[in-house]
Amino acid sequence: MKERSENEKVAIVIIAVMVLIVFVVLVLYFTGVLSKNKPSANIIVDNAVFFKYEGKKWNLVNKKEYSDINWSKVTVYEEGENIGKLSIFSNDGKWYLFEEKGGERTPVKAVGDSIYTGGRIGTKFIKFEKEEVNRDDIKYIHKVLDYYKISRDEQNKYTYRYKVSYDFDNDGKKEDLFVVSNMFSDEEIENSYSFIFINNDGKTKMIYNKVYKGNMNMGGCYSYLYGLIQVEKSEVPQIVTKCSYYSVSLENEYGLYQFSRNNYEMLLYSKEIWYNTSLEKRSWLWN
Repeated sequence: MKERSENEKVAIVIIAVMVLIVFVVLVLYFTGVLSKNKPSANIIVDNAVFFKYEGKKWNLVNKKEYSDINWSKVTVYEEGENIGKLSIFSNDGKWYLFEEKGGERTPVKAVGDSIYTGGRIGTKFIKFEKEEVNRDDIKYIHKVLDYYKISRDEQNKYTYRYKVSYDFDNDGKKEDLFVVSNMFSDEEIENSYSFIFINNDGKTKMIYNKVYKGNMNMGGCYSYLYGLIQVEKSEVPQIVTKCSYYSVSLENEYGLYQFSRNNYEMLLYSKEIWYNTSLEKRSWLWN
């Protein structure tokens, strides 16, 4: 066998090095190191707000940046059911869904409570069931509302009262999350209230609490559990809440929470009234 010349050996080494460099660049690009768009988990809630998890941080994406993910694929959940992967597009601060087949795009309308998940960081959508409260639950709920000086008469005029059981803090045991409110009641009430809280081994962890003084039955908002998600490698799930107003002239409010440092901390909060957006970061804890 004829031995390779020195020039051939040098050429082979150069080609091998170039192939290795191209491989490394591609790896860095697809892992987001060299890419403009770093790996992220994109969560669009109720066709209204865009939560993004990137670089181990949660951010609320401005509507001006919505077009950055135009025509990317998202998994769409309606009322907790997976209806498949669709293409997403925005050019006016609103989202539009399309089914792509044979080079054609067909508009698809999402109805009811919907969440879209996408991005290069995997996101698990957690389906949950609402349960009726039992007698022991009612006693516990009364104690919580007593703390906020809501009379028993007002407590019994609730319009929403249910629980969701799940391991929200990843301790191997399920906790009960309660949604309790008397908003939008057709009865006469003095104080309107809306609560979301978790019973953790007898200790109350408050997520949302609002008591309206005076006649605010139709003026305040009813807050409830909208969805549960969990981004890749996250130890605990993220809790998505929505606060709905009776009047269509007011925009809804959205919160993103997760268990951290013995508390359910607010990661992001979006409140849109008359098309103005503001952010608040709060956390509540009552033991």
